[in-house]
Amino acid sequence: MNVEQETSTFLEALTKSPQLRVLSIMAERPEEELTKTQIAQIAGIGRTTLYRVWNDLQKMRVLSPSKQVGAVTLYKLNQESPVVQSVMGIKQRLESVTAAVGKIQEIKELEKLARQTFGREMPASSSVLVKLHERGATAKDSGVDLGELKFSSEEKDSVGSLLKAGLLDKHQDRYYLTPLGNITARGAMQIWRQEERETVDQALSSIKVALGMISDDIRKIKSKTGR
Repeated sequence: MNVEQETSTFLEALTKSPQLRVLSIMAERPEEELTKTQIAQIAGIGRTTLYRVWNDLQKMRVLSPSKQVGAVTLYKLNQESPVVQSVMGIKQRLESVTAAVGKIQEIKELEKLARQTFGREMPASSSVLVKLHERGATAKDSGVDLGELKFSSEEKDSVGSLLKAGLLDKHQDRYYLTPLGNITARGAMQIWRQEERETVDQALSSIKVALGMISDDIRKIKSKTGR
């Protein structure tokens, strides 16, 4: 099971029982005041089911009466409830995990496209940018003489095109990366440098650890609901 599938599984677990379904949908609208009928409709459960689990929700102090409109009581999320805080924490962590997974996938797709286009070896033009980045040549006052970098003939030939593309600039024969060149250099390091790929793998490992912790949290919440 990949990380995306695991995240989807946790979201499903978080909303499987009626109690957790109500918890989850109310956590998405913490300031809204809703009737029981509205809560049931938004949660996608019947009124009969909501009334059946209402005692559980009251025991967990999930919802608090907020307003009386005639004979109808409005309820809102009780953000002081430990169970509510746990659910909101889980949802926030899942959102962070999902965003991180998306970023990693974006990097991997970029890597795949670049390798298909340029091969497994870093192109000379990208190598120039990376070497300048590693020397800290990211502004006019930190520019370097290209002779210090021991460029290959291919790398030297690519300097002119990098200047025209706006990735490099120079001041008094000292070259430095433009902001766009700096971003491009960092992207090249992510694609072709082994240490950067290892960083991505480490991030994936950290995400899986986070998902394991979230799984434990969900089990604890389920035990509190009695389901």
